[in-house]
Amino acid sequence: MTIDEVLSMDEKQIFDRKSILIKPVDLSDTICAFANADGGTIAIGISDKKRRIEGVDRHTEHLNDILRTPIDFCNPTVPVTTEMVECVNSDGEPDHVLLMHVE
Repeated sequence: MTIDEVLSMDEKQIFDRKSILIKPVDLSDTICAFANADGGTIAIGISDKKRRIEGVDRHTEHLNDILRTPIDFCNPTVPVTTEMVECVNSDGEPDHVLLMHVE
């Protein structure tokens, strides 16, 4: 998947965008909702409202917390796969957006 495809997708039952600054406990609500429905994909590193690309590369420690969310905050643990999509962030720097695919 490309960043253009991610940006063009509409938020709906199987797709959502979240800021990299989201609290893991808040992200767990979306992960659990997707897991209890038909699954879905969460694009992390894109602001919800304006689709501004924040990226995740400058937030290494917080990114690790985000990656642990399905284990630390979902009971039972939710299986997810991840994918990093290359992009240019809103500051014009090379970066990545994290896609979390929930089964």
